[in-house]
Amino acid sequence: MRRLQMTRYFLYGFLIVFTLGFISCADEEIPWEVEESPEMLVVEGSFTSEKKKHQITLSKTADYFIKHRTPRISGADVTISDGSTTYEFEELKEKKGIYESERKVAGRAGHTYTLDIHLQEPINNKTHYQATEQMIEGIDLESMEALLYRNPFYQEAFPTDSLVLFVALYGHDPGNIDNLYMVDLYRNGKFLQDTVDEKEIYSDGEQLDDDKYRHNLTFLEVFQPGDTAAIKISTVTKSYQQFIEGIQNITDQSGNPFDLSGPPANAVGNIEGGEALGYFRVSYVSWAQSIVVDGREEREIDDGLISGSNR
Repeated sequence: MRRLQMTRYFLYGFLIVFTLGFISCADEEIPWEVEESPEMLVVEGSFTSEKKKHQITLSKTADYFIKHRTPRISGADVTISDGSTTYEFEELKEKKGIYESERKVAGRAGHTYTLDIHLQEPINNKTHYQATEQMIEGIDLESMEALLYRNPFYQEAFPTDSLVLFVALYGHDPGNIDNLYMVDLYRNGKFLQDTVDEKEIYSDGEQLDDDKYRHNLTFLEVFQPGDTAAIKISTVTKSYQQFIEGIQNITDQSGNPFDLSGPPANAVGNIEGGEALGYFRVSYVSWAQSIVVDGREEREIDDGLISGSNR
């Protein structure tokens, strides 16, 4: 994120110098033409193994340089079905465009779920959209350890944290499944990784005896001894990983200050039926939490223990 901000400052500086230099050579106005793109449906939502009221958000795209929130879509019919059971969703009265399951429900591993959307008003002559994904069986976490250590790469001259949070996860793995997992970190109940560039997706961790599982992670987040650290680990598909990587690539696209070709390309989602953006994710979810312990006096962190790191 820091690299992205520096790049933006460089880009703004370049544009100012470029514009002043150009104005000094000509007095006439320069028309800026931006190609208009058609409106598209935007879908945000997931369906998981957690028993809760799930939500789907519907909106539509707007002009690239628009400064207010993109318009939400109201009055749609939204359902999720596994072929035998259909779950109805209702639009929240106080939150236009957000649809919530009528009751608390939980998905089951091995089932394939289809999101079905019928719009009241068409977008580019399309009113019916669908997305389908299978729920892959995942880890059942049993416990975790959370320890603070000195960052072995810390240097005062560079903007890095002096401490790292080391997390060891333990549980039961489903076996002969090469899974991908998205990991979310919470501190004292507050979700920390709320931007897409902070999302990390990992492959299966180290197998111990039989189906037992261990995976080690480090996080550059501010924790204190006595805090509660919680981890939510969710199965994701390869296509969802590619979708997230596509969005992250878009946010990094401004790294070339001379690339002024217009709005960036879109990440490829799984919404079908018409031109649409977004992704309907289906995940098997497991949680674990632990009190953070100060491990600095016990031993320095061993680089060989780290199998993943969070930016």
